[in-house]
Amino acid sequence: MSLSVLPIACATCLPDPNSLEANAQGFAILIMLGVLAFIFSVLFYTIFSFARRQRRFAAMQETSA
Repeated sequence: MSLSVLPIACATCLPDPNSLEANAQGFAILIMLGVLAFIFSVLFYTIFSFARRQRRFAAMQETSA
């Protein structure tokens, strides 16, 4: 299945499905989605890491008190 077959843009914006412009638009959308997925994964990992460190710090404070 080629990317030109995937419906990732509306029919108004998408030119002829067999043209190079349509393939370029499809790849641009996929690259933007990939960048957003990477940014969100880094953000979620950072939040998860902070939560995990906070739990460890709280447990260390309880054992020393």
